[in-house]
Amino acid sequence: MNKKRIITLVAMIALIVTLGATTAAGYVSANRYKTNLEYNYKRAMGDLNGCVSNIETALDKAVYANTATQQNGLAAKLMRESSMAKSALAVLPITDHSLDNVTKFITQVGDFAMTLSTKVSSGQKITEEEYKTMKDLEQYAKTLQSGLQNVKTNIESAQLTQEFKKTSEDFTDFPSLIYDGPFSDHISQLKPMLTEGRPQILQGNAQNIAAEFLGVTQDKLAHTQDTAGGLPTFNFTANNGGIRICVTKAGGFVSSMENSRDVTAESLTYEDASKKARSFLDGRGIAGMKETYYVINDGICTINYAYNKDNIIFYPDLIKVSVALDNGEIVLYNSTGYIMNHHDRTVAAKITADQAQGSVSKKLKIQKRGLALIPTPGLSEVLTYEFLCSGQNNERVLVYINATTGFEEQILILQTSDNGILTK
Repeated sequence: MNKKRIITLVAMIALIVTLGATTAAGYVSANRYKTNLEYNYKRAMGDLNGCVSNIETALDKAVYANTATQQNGLAAKLMRESSMAKSALAVLPITDHSLDNVTKFITQVGDFAMTLSTKVSSGQKITEEEYKTMKDLEQYAKTLQSGLQNVKTNIESAQLTQEFKKTSEDFTDFPSLIYDGPFSDHISQLKPMLTEGRPQILQGNAQNIAAEFLGVTQDKLAHTQDTAGGLPTFNFTANNGGIRICVTKAGGFVSSMENSRDVTAESLTYEDASKKARSFLDGRGIAGMKETYYVINDGICTINYAYNKDNIIFYPDLIKVSVALDNGEIVLYNSTGYIMNHHDRTVAAKITADQAQGSVSKKLKIQKRGLALIPTPGLSEVLTYEFLCSGQNNERVLVYINATTGFEEQILILQTSDNGILTK
């Protein structure tokens, strides 16, 4: 083989290798593009689902809103959610008319909310016809949200078009509720109030505290990596790592304990779990806590307790206790809300309960009332009157009226089932 042919052969091999590498790179790039595109579609579907769910909840609450402040707040939320929903719809790869009805509904909600906001801001009242429109829109939102739950997330354009056609033709009803109890996940303060100014404890003392809390000897615990950040803790494990417990470095408070064992049966009721949880708190000297709401999932009953003093419920000061329904063992304890927010407060209502009751919608029948301190989105707290009411179709509703101004602060819809008390 002469030198010229060798050079030509080498050049051809190099070209083939280059083309192969380019083709492989192209495949990789195409797959990456497809993956990113599918991720964007899935995220848009998730955003759309969440927006429609939020619209349904806001419309449900709007029927019971009775003051301009709350009505305007809900109208603003509806406008915001409808705008976000339209942005999510714009991302989806559907080119036919499958989305027309959905888009029309989302637009109508936004336009209706803007009309209400303008009307309320000018001092006018919402009419019965407009309240009826709210209920109609709420029912459609509920139907649409149920349908969106059925849309597959393995998204391709043709698939998604077909799924939306199916959604528009075959809706089923069930409410989508997110539970964690009213005000149970109040934003963490920059500094935990309960531990502020408390002395730092030694690791050995923290281990003693953890052992006593668990009812075991100190040698049964192993020290693991500590937690830094806003709430520094000493961390320990027991039972070969199956139990984890955290003790604050300042003040020595148990902030959390979790037993990760499997719960294989449900032989106990909520009432049994409530007694077990109360006995657990009493046995550790944790007093002044009032049971509020609970939920049952996977054989575990989680009960929320809020601090109670002078007949005022302090919702930010929260402790959660989870009870295994197979044998009544406490498998989770979390007092982070209490540690972050509990401090001495001087609060007093400026208006009477009767005056506050005047701000509650006449569409609601009041069953119970009392004072409650609730957190606000602006990292503050407000004293309110909490009214437990029954609404349309025996719907249970909580209304919170500011105990100083008489304005509505919050409306929550409650649903009671075998699995607990759900809120939205």
